[in-house]
Amino acid sequence: MSRTSRLAACAACVAASALLAACSTPPVRSAAEIRAQGYSTQGMDRYKAGDLPRALAFFEQALGVAQSIEDDDAIAAARLNLSMVYLRMGRQDDALKQLDLVLDEPRLAFSPDRRAEAALRRAMATQASDRTSAAQSLDRAEALCGGRCAVRGKILNLKSYLALGAGRPDEALKLAQQARGALAKDDALEKANALRLQGSAYIAMRQPAAAVAPLTEALTMDKAAGASDKIYQDLLLLGQASPDKPEVARDYWTRAREVAVAAKNQAGVERTAKLLGAPPP
Repeated sequence: MSRTSRLAACAACVAASALLAACSTPPVRSAAEIRAQGYSTQGMDRYKAGDLPRALAFFEQALGVAQSIEDDDAIAAARLNLSMVYLRMGRQDDALKQLDLVLDEPRLAFSPDRRAEAALRRAMATQASDRTSAAQSLDRAEALCGGRCAVRGKILNLKSYLALGAGRPDEALKLAQQARGALAKDDALEKANALRLQGSAYIAMRQPAAAVAPLTEALTMDKAAGASDKIYQDLLLLGQASPDKPEVARDYWTRAREVAVAAKNQAGVERTAKLLGAPPP
């Protein structure tokens, strides 16, 4: 190969490398997209801190910016976040309205995953007051989700919870086991939920010994996440999983009571006080 040919070949390699590098570069986001993401991040930070009015304001700003550039996914995400805040504020009707605006919006191209998440959240919001409506929303979420989607594991967990409440522990156990396999590896809290549901199902099936392993694993995961309310539930159930070991059960319930007292969980304090036969503080 001549020197000229070699130089040409080398130039071609450099050009190809540059082209490949350009292909791997993520697309540049617009200033509006960055601003909307910033509002969403600030809203989530305020939500986690319990500052609901400011969280609401930030998510409303995120929605406004997303609407100004008709960013379908960002609009859906903002409405889902708004529904979350409204629910925590006790404004269920406002929360359901935001979810319905994702579920039933005909003009914007919301993804099936976003619509499935909206249906799932609607089921979660209504399951305590209207089981029929919750079941319908859950069926819709499952249909939108199909064989797999980002929220499939959560859908299965809620189906397990409803089956358990309806007195079908065998079905609840199978659904919770399926849920664990469908969840993302890093979704520790939801995996702990699946384990806790398995333990609850075993207790309902009068197989308490089988409940200990999943409940112990759930407790470890919830401790790592610092989830006080979940830790309380794990300890409560572990006590129920030890019917033939009254001292072991009492130890678990004592620990559950201490967690409830520290977390100012008055309902938990009263429940464990009854189990222990002690007056609430």
